[in-house]
Amino acid sequence: MSVLLFDLDNTLYPHSSGVVARIDERINGYLCARVGVPAAEVDRVRRRFWADHGTTLRGLMLRHSVDADDYLEYVHDIELADLLAPDPLLRASLDRLPDRKAVFSNASRAHAARVLRRLGLEGAFEAVLALEDLAYVPKPGVEAFRIALEALETSAEGCSMIDDLRPNLAAAKRLGMCTIWVAERDREPADETVDHVVSSVREIELLLTGARSGGV
Repeated sequence: MSVLLFDLDNTLYPHSSGVVARIDERINGYLCARVGVPAAEVDRVRRRFWADHGTTLRGLMLRHSVDADDYLEYVHDIELADLLAPDPLLRASLDRLPDRKAVFSNASRAHAARVLRRLGLEGAFEAVLALEDLAYVPKPGVEAFRIALEALETSAEGCSMIDDLRPNLAAAKRLGMCTIWVAERDREPADETVDHVVSSVREIELLLTGARSGGV
Protein backbone atom coordinates (compact mmCIF):
# COMPACT_ATOMS: atom_id res chain seq x y z
CA MET A 1 0.00 0.00 0.00
CA SER A 2 1.36 3.42 -0.91
CA VAL A 3 2.03 6.11 1.67
CA LEU A 4 0.92 9.71 1.28
CA LEU A 5 3.15 12.14 3.15
CA PHE A 6 1.34 15.39 3.83
CA ASP A 7 3.09 18.59 4.82
CA LEU A 8 1.15 20.54 7.45
CA ASP A 9 1.31 24.33 7.23
CA ASN A 10 0.07 25.92 4.00
CA THR A 11 -0.75 22.42 2.71
CA LEU A 12 -3.60 21.04 4.81
CA TYR A 13 -5.09 24.53 4.90
CA PRO A 14 -4.73 27.48 2.49
CA HIS A 15 -1.79 29.86 2.61
CA SER A 16 -4.33 32.66 2.70
CA SER A 17 -5.45 31.52 6.17
CA GLY A 18 -2.63 33.58 7.65
CA VAL A 19 -1.24 30.99 10.05
CA VAL A 20 2.31 31.10 8.74
CA ALA A 21 2.27 34.89 8.70
CA ARG A 22 1.63 34.81 12.46
CA ILE A 23 4.39 32.28 12.98
CA ASP A 24 6.74 34.49 10.98
CA GLU A 25 5.99 37.39 13.31
CA ARG A 26 6.87 35.21 16.29
CA ILE A 27 10.09 34.05 14.62
CA ASN A 28 11.10 37.65 14.04
CA GLY A 29 10.29 38.41 17.66
CA TYR A 30 12.41 35.49 18.84
CA LEU A 31 15.40 36.64 16.82
CA CYS A 32 15.15 40.09 18.36
CA ALA A 33 14.21 39.19 21.93
CA ARG A 34 16.15 35.96 22.52
CA VAL A 35 19.08 36.18 20.09
CA GLY A 36 19.61 39.93 19.99
CA VAL A 37 19.34 40.38 16.23
CA PRO A 38 18.47 44.02 15.42
CA ALA A 39 15.00 44.34 13.87
CA ALA A 40 16.48 45.83 10.71
CA GLU A 41 18.66 42.73 10.25
CA VAL A 42 16.05 40.05 10.86
CA ASP A 43 15.04 39.48 7.24
CA ARG A 44 18.65 39.25 6.08
CA VAL A 45 19.54 36.79 8.85
CA ARG A 46 16.54 34.62 8.11
CA ARG A 47 17.29 34.54 4.37
CA ARG A 48 20.84 33.43 5.14
CA PHE A 49 19.63 30.70 7.48
CA TRP A 50 17.09 29.45 4.93
CA ALA A 51 19.71 29.35 2.20
CA ASP A 52 22.40 27.68 4.31
CA HIS A 53 20.39 25.43 6.63
CA GLY A 54 16.81 25.00 5.33
CA THR A 55 15.06 26.66 8.28
CA THR A 56 15.63 29.53 10.69
CA LEU A 57 15.75 27.07 13.60
CA ARG A 58 18.48 24.95 12.05
CA GLY A 59 20.59 28.05 11.52
CA LEU A 60 20.00 29.19 15.09
CA MET A 61 20.90 25.78 16.48
CA LEU A 62 24.15 25.58 14.53
CA ARG A 63 25.24 29.20 14.85
CA HIS A 64 23.77 30.33 18.15
CA SER A 65 23.20 27.07 20.10
CA VAL A 66 19.59 27.97 20.83
CA ASP A 67 17.35 25.50 22.63
CA ALA A 68 15.16 23.99 19.93
CA ASP A 69 12.21 23.28 22.21
CA ASP A 70 12.25 26.82 23.60
CA TYR A 71 12.23 28.17 20.04
CA LEU A 72 9.42 25.90 18.89
CA GLU A 73 7.26 26.76 21.88
CA TYR A 74 7.85 30.48 21.37
CA VAL A 75 7.22 30.71 17.62
CA HIS A 76 4.14 28.46 17.64
CA ASP A 77 2.48 30.35 20.50
CA ILE A 78 -0.20 31.85 18.25
CA GLU A 79 -3.99 32.01 18.20
CA LEU A 80 -5.57 29.69 15.63
CA ALA A 81 -9.27 29.93 16.45
CA ASP A 82 -9.86 32.92 14.16
CA LEU A 83 -7.82 31.45 11.31
CA LEU A 84 -8.73 27.76 11.03
CA ALA A 85 -12.04 25.88 11.22
CA PRO A 86 -13.07 22.25 10.80
CA ASP A 87 -12.90 21.07 7.19
CA PRO A 88 -15.37 18.18 6.92
CA LEU A 89 -14.96 17.93 3.14
CA LEU A 90 -11.23 17.38 3.49
CA ARG A 91 -11.76 14.90 6.31
CA ALA A 92 -14.21 12.89 4.24
CA SER A 93 -11.84 12.95 1.25
CA LEU A 94 -8.91 11.73 3.34
CA ASP A 95 -11.02 8.99 4.89
CA ARG A 96 -11.97 7.73 1.42
CA LEU A 97 -8.37 7.38 0.28
CA PRO A 98 -7.20 3.77 0.67
CA ASP A 99 -3.55 4.77 1.07
CA ARG A 100 -1.63 5.02 4.30
CA LYS A 101 -1.44 8.67 5.32
CA ALA A 102 1.02 10.55 7.52
CA VAL A 103 1.85 14.15 8.33
CA PHE A 104 5.50 15.04 7.71
CA SER A 105 6.17 18.55 9.00
CA ASN A 106 8.91 20.95 10.06
CA ALA A 107 6.57 22.26 12.76
CA SER A 108 6.49 21.16 16.39
CA ARG A 109 4.36 18.29 17.69
CA ALA A 110 2.25 20.69 19.72
CA HIS A 111 1.59 22.96 16.74
CA ALA A 112 0.74 20.01 14.50
CA ALA A 113 -1.71 18.68 17.08
CA ARG A 114 -3.38 22.07 17.45
CA VAL A 115 -3.72 22.54 13.69
CA LEU A 116 -5.16 19.06 13.15
CA ARG A 117 -7.60 19.61 16.00
CA ARG A 118 -8.76 22.95 14.56
CA LEU A 119 -9.23 21.36 11.12
CA GLY A 120 -11.15 18.39 12.51
CA LEU A 121 -8.47 15.99 11.25
CA GLU A 122 -7.55 14.25 14.49
CA GLY A 123 -7.15 10.55 13.76
CA ALA A 124 -7.06 11.05 9.99
CA PHE A 125 -3.36 10.09 9.81
CA GLU A 126 -1.60 7.00 11.09
CA ALA A 127 1.39 9.10 12.17
CA VAL A 128 2.35 12.71 12.69
CA LEU A 129 6.09 13.19 12.20
CA ALA A 130 7.02 16.59 13.57
CA LEU A 131 10.40 18.26 13.95
CA GLU A 132 11.13 16.64 17.32
CA ASP A 133 10.60 13.24 15.67
CA LEU A 134 13.10 14.15 12.95
CA ALA A 135 15.96 14.84 15.39
CA TYR A 136 15.34 18.54 14.64
CA VAL A 137 16.63 18.07 11.08
CA PRO A 138 14.08 19.78 8.81
CA LYS A 139 12.96 19.03 5.31
CA PRO A 140 14.49 19.22 2.75
CA GLY A 141 17.36 17.53 4.61
CA VAL A 142 17.96 13.96 3.49
CA GLU A 143 18.19 12.84 7.13
CA ALA A 144 14.65 14.07 7.78
CA PHE A 145 13.35 11.93 4.93
CA ARG A 146 15.39 8.93 6.07
CA ILE A 147 13.96 9.15 9.59
CA ALA A 148 10.41 9.49 8.25
CA LEU A 149 10.77 6.49 5.94
CA GLU A 150 12.21 4.35 8.73
CA ALA A 151 9.44 5.38 11.11
CA LEU A 152 6.81 4.40 8.56
CA GLU A 153 8.68 1.26 7.50
CA THR A 154 8.40 2.10 3.84
CA SER A 155 10.57 3.07 0.87
CA ALA A 156 10.78 6.36 -0.98
CA GLU A 157 9.45 4.66 -4.10
CA GLY A 158 6.30 3.75 -2.19
CA CYS A 159 5.56 7.34 -1.15
CA SER A 160 4.00 10.48 -2.53
CA MET A 161 5.10 13.80 -1.00
CA ILE A 162 2.42 16.50 -0.85
CA ASP A 163 3.88 19.89 0.00
CA ASP A 164 3.59 23.60 -0.77
CA LEU A 165 7.37 24.16 -0.91
CA ARG A 166 9.26 23.17 -4.03
CA PRO A 167 12.63 22.57 -2.30
CA ASN A 168 10.98 19.89 -0.18
CA LEU A 169 9.46 18.32 -3.28
CA ALA A 170 12.77 18.45 -5.13
CA ALA A 171 14.43 16.53 -2.30
CA ALA A 172 11.60 13.98 -2.27
CA LYS A 173 11.86 13.53 -6.03
CA ARG A 174 15.61 12.89 -5.86
CA LEU A 175 14.88 10.08 -3.41
CA GLY A 176 12.37 8.51 -5.79
CA MET A 177 9.06 9.76 -4.44
CA CYS A 178 6.10 10.91 -6.47
CA THR A 179 5.63 14.63 -5.82
CA ILE A 180 2.48 16.72 -5.62
CA TRP A 181 2.79 20.49 -5.31
CA VAL A 182 -0.01 22.34 -3.51
CA ALA A 183 0.31 25.70 -5.24
CA GLU A 184 -2.42 28.04 -4.09
CA ARG A 185 -0.49 30.97 -5.56
CA ASP A 186 1.86 31.40 -8.52
CA ARG A 187 0.85 28.05 -9.94
CA GLU A 188 3.26 26.65 -12.53
CA PRO A 189 3.21 23.48 -14.64
CA ALA A 190 4.67 20.23 -13.41
CA ASP A 191 8.35 19.75 -14.20
CA GLU A 192 11.25 17.41 -13.44
CA THR A 193 10.78 17.80 -9.68
CA VAL A 194 6.98 18.08 -9.53
CA ASP A 195 4.84 15.29 -10.94
CA HIS A 196 1.48 16.93 -10.28
CA VAL A 197 0.21 20.37 -9.33
CA VAL A 198 -3.00 21.11 -7.42
CA SER A 199 -4.38 24.37 -6.06
CA SER A 200 -5.79 22.77 -2.91
CA VAL A 201 -5.22 19.63 -0.89
CA ARG A 202 -8.89 18.87 -1.47
CA GLU A 203 -7.96 17.99 -5.08
CA ILE A 204 -5.72 15.11 -4.01
CA GLU A 205 -8.48 12.50 -4.02
CA LEU A 206 -9.55 13.36 -7.55
CA LEU A 207 -5.95 13.46 -8.75
CA LEU A 208 -5.09 10.07 -7.32
CA THR A 209 -8.32 8.51 -8.50
CA GLY A 210 -7.61 9.78 -12.00
CA ALA A 211 -4.00 8.62 -11.91
CA ARG A 212 -5.00 5.09 -10.88
CA SER A 213 -7.60 4.89 -13.61
CA GLY A 214 -5.12 6.11 -16.22
CA GLY A 215 -6.64 9.56 -16.51
CA VAL A 216 -3.58 11.51 -15.30
